[in-house]
Amino acid sequence: MTDLHDIIPEPAPRTLGELANGLGKLAGESRICGIVDDSRRVESGFAFLCLPRAGTHAREYAEMAEKNGAAAIIQIGGAPLETRLPLLQLDSMQQAGRLLRRWHDTEQTQTQLIGVTGTDGKTSVTWMLREALERMAGKAWACGTLGLIRAADDIVDLGNTTPSLLNLHALLAAASHQRIPYLAMEVSSHGIAQERIAGLDFAAGIWTSIGHDHLQDHGGYEAYVAIKAAFLHRCANNAIAIANADHADIRNQAPEKTLWYGHGLYRSELSMAWEQELPGMLRLKSGKGEVRVEDVPAGEFHAENLACVALTLQQLCQTPLKKLPEILGGISAPPGRMQDLGAGLWQVFVDYAHTPEALERCLATARKLTRKQLLLVFGCGGERDRGKRPRMGAIAVEMADSVWITSDNPRSEQPEVIASEIEHGMPQPYPAEVHLQLDRERAIAEAIAELGPGDTLVIAGKGHENYMEIGRRRLPWSDAEVASRYLHDKNLQTERAACA
Repeated sequence: MTDLHDIIPEPAPRTLGELANGLGKLAGESRICGIVDDSRRVESGFAFLCLPRAGTHAREYAEMAEKNGAAAIIQIGGAPLETRLPLLQLDSMQQAGRLLRRWHDTEQTQTQLIGVTGTDGKTSVTWMLREALERMAGKAWACGTLGLIRAADDIVDLGNTTPSLLNLHALLAAASHQRIPYLAMEVSSHGIAQERIAGLDFAAGIWTSIGHDHLQDHGGYEAYVAIKAAFLHRCANNAIAIANADHADIRNQAPEKTLWYGHGLYRSELSMAWEQELPGMLRLKSGKGEVRVEDVPAGEFHAENLACVALTLQQLCQTPLKKLPEILGGISAPPGRMQDLGAGLWQVFVDYAHTPEALERCLATARKLTRKQLLLVFGCGGERDRGKRPRMGAIAVEMADSVWITSDNPRSEQPEVIASEIEHGMPQPYPAEVHLQLDRERAIAEAIAELGPGDTLVIAGKGHENYMEIGRRRLPWSDAEVASRYLHDKNLQTERAACA
């Protein structure tokens, strides 16, 4: 398996003074051969980058860095640390970003960054945008929830949707070194709020959606929307700003220079309009022109995301509308986004939907593909926005015929408590058949056992994830693997019954 550090070019050693030229306040001098932001990873000759999040532990971390052989401390904000090492004090994360551009020699680069923020849609847009840009330019990368994607079968784990400031600048350096013309990047609310994207220049910024997720981390919905909006305003100042016109809160908060995509072919305010006549077929309209794109992933949310990709290609690459069917036709969807397990008679999808908005759209897509009953297995994550749990419960029983409430990364919360909060949002009497099965494997097994020809089963919440978080443990888990195993057994049983 490829490690992130295997692809990052190693910067040439240089003095702290060379890096600090024109930035912050420098006391002392030393030769730097590496920069890390974790004092435990400091090696001899490294500079320790002390981030604002260190807070009251900054002195403790600096002392540990010194013991581990640090050559210098680079401090961002706060009162000057008391240290015997050379100290560079930076006023802001933006200055730190500029220093890292200098460290990695990316102050001038041909790699264009495309930032994608939104509650839902980030992963799908970056995935499909990378694939489209690869078709056009020969090479393109993407990074985010799935990792660093250099090709559909070449994905390196990154740990976070938006990696650390250091890792993002290292990724830009790797892309620049390998002459990758485009790097599409998911930009999470945490990445914006913690300024992990400081010092990065985006050629385009995209806002896909707004809904309810991570609200507990940002002080409520209004603050969450403002964080997303701040990213788009930053991009609008000197780059291309693109947003989804079908969300009122995006329209209200986006900058004036925003270019819009949205549903409905005859809306004059849209730079790219879309309609999906049939699953797998998309109509796009821009200005007076209109084209049809065939063989695209099923689902209106995929159509919407493709319209976003189309507008980005049109604006960033000056791609003519008439070329889009050739570029977008046959494009793939990312793992875990309405991923069709396609097993014989049985229609089963695994989807990452873990917000009310995403679950509603996922089930709406599944309903259109269902001749008989729509079955759903889902749960809600622990230590996350509790307000979405009853909303997702209400959506589940209103849109599905049979529902299994189960565990989904309970973390330190009791699964029974999470399930009860989901149930609290379900109207009485239940509009659907409801099962409580907190063992996720048993819930999937039970749902597959009930699955009949013409039915559809959606297993929602975890998508591509290959783990289950219980307490402080991260245990191996895959919805797709578990479901595929039970589907295989169901197919064997069906074959035996047919031969009997």
